[in-house]
Amino acid sequence: MDNTPQKIAKVQMTSHALIIASILVIILYLGRSLIIPLIFGIILWLLMRKIRSLFYIIGFGDRWFPKWLKTLLSSAILFSLVWVIGMIFERNIQELIKYSDIYGKNFTTIIREFDSSSAYKIEDIAKSFNSNDLINQYMASVIASLQTIISNVIIVLIYMLFIIMEESSFKHKVRALFPNPAAYDERLLVIRRIEKAITNYLGIKSLIALIASTISYSIFTLTGLNAPFFWALLVFMFSFIPFFGVLISSFLPALFAIIQFAGYSESLIILFSVGSIQFIAGNIIEPKIMGNTMNVSPLVVILSLGFWGFIWGLPGMFLSVPITVIMVIVFSKFQSTRGIAIILSERGEIEH
Repeated sequence: MDNTPQKIAKVQMTSHALIIASILVIILYLGRSLIIPLIFGIILWLLMRKIRSLFYIIGFGDRWFPKWLKTLLSSAILFSLVWVIGMIFERNIQELIKYSDIYGKNFTTIIREFDSSSAYKIEDIAKSFNSNDLINQYMASVIASLQTIISNVIIVLIYMLFIIMEESSFKHKVRALFPNPAAYDERLLVIRRIEKAITNYLGIKSLIALIASTISYSIFTLTGLNAPFFWALLVFMFSFIPFFGVLISSFLPALFAIIQFAGYSESLIILFSVGSIQFIAGNIIEPKIMGNTMNVSPLVVILSLGFWGFIWGLPGMFLSVPITVIMVIVFSKFQSTRGIAIILSERGEIEH
C-alpha cells in the first residue's frame, strides 16, 4: 500500500505548523509594546477579582454590598498599593542620585586599591573616562527607565479598567461563542482553572517574596545601604524570575554596597544573607507550600524563561511561568495538543 499521500499530508501539516508558529513569534515580538501591558492588565484584573472574593468570604453579600461596590473598593486598593509603591520607589531613586558624587569617588578608590594589590593595572583604563560622569550617566539611565516604567504602569491600569468594564459581558460572549451547554460549561471550566492556577501562583509567590523582601529590607537597613526599599523591591520583583532571579537580586545590592562603602565587608554580609534567604524561600519553603499545583517541568521552565526573555526581555521572564501554566491547561483540553501538554507537565499527568 502506497503511503506517499499520507506522508505528503504530514509534511504539509508540519510545515504549516512551523509557518504559523514563526508568524506567531514575529507578532509577539513586534507587538510586545501592546501585548505585554495587556497581559499585566489581565493579571491585575485577576488580582482584583481575588481581593473582591475576600469580601464574600468575610460575609459581605451582594444584597447590601453590591458587586460594583466590591469591584470599586478592590480596584481602589490595588491602585493605592501601586501608587504608594511608586512614590516610595521614586524617593529611593532620588536618594541614590543625591549621593552619586560619593559613589564616583568610592569607585575611583576601589580601582586604586585593586591596582595596588594586583598585577593588572586598570587605573589607566579608568582615566579614559570620568567615574563621576559614568555614575551620573548610569543614574540618568535609571531615571529614564523609571519614567518608562511609570508610563507603562499607567497603560496597564488603563487596560485593567477596560477589562473590568468588559467583565459583565464576558460570560454572555462565551455563551454566544459556544451555544451548546456542554461546550459552554467545559470552556468556562477551563477559564476558571486558568484563573485559579494563576491567582494561586501569584498569591503564594507574592507572600513568599514579601517575606523574603521584608527580611532583606531589614538587612539592607542594618548594614546602612542607601535606598533600602529600592533594593528590597528588586528582591520582591526578581523572586518571580525562576532560578536566575535569586542570583540577580543578591548580587546587585552586594555590588552596589562595594561602591557605597568602598569596601567588601558589608557587601559580603548582604550577598550571603540575602542569597541564603532567597535560596531557602525558593528551594525549601516554596516547593512545600506550592507543591505540584503548577504542574510544569523544571526543564520547560528554563526553556520558557529563555524563550520569553528573548522575545519580551525582562517582562517575558516575569511572565514565563504563568504563560506556561496556561499552555498546559489549554493544550490538555484538546486531543490534538494533549501530547504537548504532557511534555510540558512535570510528571506527564494532566487533567482531562
